[in-house]
Amino acid sequence: MNDYTMLAKRPVGSVSDKEVHKIVGFMNQLLANEFTLFTKTLNYHWNVTGPRFHSLHNFLETQYREILESMDNIAERVRTLGEFPDGTVKHFHELNQIKEKDVTNLSAHEMIYDLFSAHQKIQEEIKEIISNEELFKRDPGSEDFLVSLLQKHENSSWMLKSHLE
Repeated sequence: MNDYTMLAKRPVGSVSDKEVHKIVGFMNQLLANEFTLFTKTLNYHWNVTGPRFHSLHNFLETQYREILESMDNIAERVRTLGEFPDGTVKHFHELNQIKEKDVTNLSAHEMIYDLFSAHQKIQEEIKEIISNEELFKRDPGSEDFLVSLLQKHENSSWMLKSHLE
């Protein structure tokens, strides 16, 4: 194998194939959950009603745009690791752990609580994977990326919770 072939396969360098496989597996799981959260947020943006319609409509637009940016960053991190992100609805459906709800029966308050719960779920998953210090020993970039993403979800949770009080 020549230098170019090795560089193209694993640009991160000292991270083993086994470690990359585990990290990418988690990133794809995360991408599926982010996609569902994005879809829920967009759906609630379209369908929210009530006296706080305008403020919630605008707030949810900000939220789904931030989630879309996070999804793009996750996919790009997977590419940085030399792999390909899952990008089909079929794969997202198979990996997704966040449940969808029928908006026709949800109040604005229930929508916000549902989004808050989804952000909490994602935070728990990120905290669990980054607690594996051995996994990120040779890939601090992915660990840092996940910590930054965790902070974004914590911030979104705080904003959503503020709408519930």
